[in-house]
Amino acid sequence: MTPYQKVYDAFLVKMLEDEWVNWTEEEVSQDLRGILEGAISWFKFPRISLDRDDNGFINDLDNEEIQILACYMKCEWLNRTILTWENVKPLYEERDFSQANLLDKFNQLLEAEKYNALKLERIYYRSIKGKPFKYSNLAGNS
Repeated sequence: MTPYQKVYDAFLVKMLEDEWVNWTEEEVSQDLRGILEGAISWFKFPRISLDRDDNGFINDLDNEEIQILACYMKCEWLNRTILTWENVKPLYEERDFSQANLLDKFNQLLEAEKYNALKLERIYYRSIKGKPFKYSNLAGNS
C-alpha cells in the first residue's frame, strides 16, 4: 500500500507556492486529493493498478509512478492557477494586455510541465525497474 502522503510529498517538493499556508490540515488534504484525482486520469498505462481507498493506493507504487503522478498533479495545479478568476477577469475589463502576457507565460509553463510529465511517462513505458525493455523478445526466439 502507498499512502497518499507519499505522492503529496513528491508533488509539494516541486512547488514553490505557499497557497495552503492558512488552510486547515483537512482542507489541504481535500485539495491535494482533488488535484491527485485529476492527475490520475492523465496517467495512461500504469503497470500496476491505481485503485485506491480512503488511505491511499492499494498497491505499492514505485518512485517512477509517484514522480509521474506528482508531475501531473503540478499540471493540474498550474491549470487551476491559470484559470483563476483573478487572472481571467482583467481580460474582460481592461484594455491593457499585460494580463494576457501573464496568462501566456502561465500557459507556456503549463505546456512545459505537461512535456516533462509525458517525458517521464515515455521513459517509464520503455523500461522495467530502470532497465530497457527487450523488444527483441517480441520477435520470437531466433
